[in-house]
Amino acid sequence: MRSDPIDRILSSYLELPIRASWEGSAADSIRGSFQEPRLELDGLASSWLPLERVEFSADHARFTPGVPPRIEVEGPRLAISVGQSAVDDWVRRFRMPFRLRLGERGLQLETKVAGFPVGEIETKLEVVGGWFVLQPRRASILGVPNYVATLFRSYLPLPPLPSDARLLRIDHCPEEVQLTFAVDDFEETITPGLMDRLQARLLPWSR
Repeated sequence: MRSDPIDRILSSYLELPIRASWEGSAADSIRGSFQEPRLELDGLASSWLPLERVEFSADHARFTPGVPPRIEVEGPRLAISVGQSAVDDWVRRFRMPFRLRLGERGLQLETKVAGFPVGEIETKLEVVGGWFVLQPRRASILGVPNYVATLFRSYLPLPPLPSDARLLRIDHCPEEVQLTFAVDDFEETITPGLMDRLQARLLPWSR
């Protein structure tokens, strides 16, 4: 189910353009029970990279009216997507000696000298100890396969996942990579400062 009035109310309250949807009947919604609720927003600034898309979903959410009202969330998940343009800006900003391309099979690092390609590494984004890591799978130098290079991995200068996050999957797409992770169930009061509390819980590195 979707509701344009709810989208407008949430967008106004949270000061962000948000699309909301959920499963279940209208009667359940009136009682404050929402199956598979989903909130989607396009674009979010962060201290890491601008995010192309953010999607918050859960198995179930229950709204309890009162003073103040409360929201209980079961099985929460967060998916964040990073696009190629944001990665290009990040590489230029830090003057990295390579280009990082987002592809269907993973990420490709390309190095050039005077405009000529020198080396290429096909790598996959993984998580080790809560940190994002580039794990090489294939490498070549001047077109010659270099199997030794695949033994090395590089830690990206990216913030770790939230302390209670559990990575569910990493999806590689053309010009986009999406990270999906789960966090612990939680309950919050719907009062001023709610977004700040959720941001600190789910996206502590965003601004």
